[in-house]
Amino acid sequence: MPLHFVLYHVVHISMEVLEENRKVLLRTNDRLTSIKSIAVETEEIGSAIVQELGEQRQTLHGTRNRLEDIDSSRISSHRYVSAINRHVFQDKLMLVLIIIIEACTLVGLVYIKFIKN
Repeated sequence: MPLHFVLYHVVHISMEVLEENRKVLLRTNDRLTSIKSIAVETEEIGSAIVQELGEQRQTLHGTRNRLEDIDSSRISSHRYVSAINRHVFQDKLMLVLIIIIEACTLVGLVYIKFIKN
């Protein structure tokens, strides 16, 4: 086989390999571009999630503070209601004692007025 055929064949094969490598590089470049756009999109989504979580954290802190205020008000209200209940009980007890004293006084007056005479 003449040398120029061999060289032609080697050059042709080299060109085919180069073309195939060029196609592989183009596909790789396309994939890298796609991966880069996915990475950018993922980063944007991650940033949005972090921002939303920050807002939710502030909301939760505000809610917790309001709940603490409500609990404090509830405890204070409970004390007032307990004091009122205690006073109501004391007032009822005092009223019963007054009724007993008046009944004894009435019985004593009836005794003095009608039975003793």
